[in-house]
Amino acid sequence: MSRKLCLLATPCILILSACQTPPGIQELESRNQSLQTQLDLAQGKIRTLESEQQQLKNALNESNRILQIIGKEKSSRFTEATQLRSQVRHFAQTQIDVYKSFLVNNNLLDYVGGELVRRKQYDNRPLMLVDLKNEIPRPGVLTGIGAYFIKPTEMTVKILRKIEDKLVVVWESRKLKIDRAGLVKTRFHVSVGVEKGDVLAYYFPRPATVAFDKGTGDTRYTNRDLHPGSSISPSSLEGEEQQRAYSLGVYGLLK
Repeated sequence: MSRKLCLLATPCILILSACQTPPGIQELESRNQSLQTQLDLAQGKIRTLESEQQQLKNALNESNRILQIIGKEKSSRFTEATQLRSQVRHFAQTQIDVYKSFLVNNNLLDYVGGELVRRKQYDNRPLMLVDLKNEIPRPGVLTGIGAYFIKPTEMTVKILRKIEDKLVVVWESRKLKIDRAGLVKTRFHVSVGVEKGDVLAYYFPRPATVAFDKGTGDTRYTNRDLHPGSSISPSSLEGEEQQRAYSLGVYGLLK
């Protein structure tokens, strides 16, 4: 009987042993399951980050689009403002030029210089004329010149200022082109401020340009063409004894 029980128990033990999983396999399965869980979590985070990245990219693209629009709008406004300022300046300058021409042509400006009449004598060489008789009487602004010309020519106007015993050139106009003979009035390219006591000078690179009479003025001359910064002594100028008067002067607004 005992032998029979032993024979029956042996197959059962074998069957139970076959059904049990070895401990090493269970541990591997557990680790695999844990790793799979971690992988799933990581993939979920990756998908979340990718979604957030796409949202940020979309937001960045939208911001860039808006910035481009703002940039275009600013550029457009800047261009419009620049054009408007340019048009206003052009309009204002045109009105100023018209106003100056009106004042000059209608003898409404102050005049400093010799009487604008026909005269008989003229120079046969290029000269710089220095008018010592008609000094600037009051401070102000000079806008142009008037003269009685013998023929078309070119000229420059200079402002000389007394410093100690010298006359120093403090300003020189751009070259003025005179396109006809007779009485001509023309404006400077840029108006210039003057002080009381300033002396006027005129340089003519061509001879026989403006005429003069003797005995009624004090315009002296030199063959030197002085430029701003240079100086000359009145005693070195020629023509003191001739007392020349030229039909030549400047217009402006003096106080």
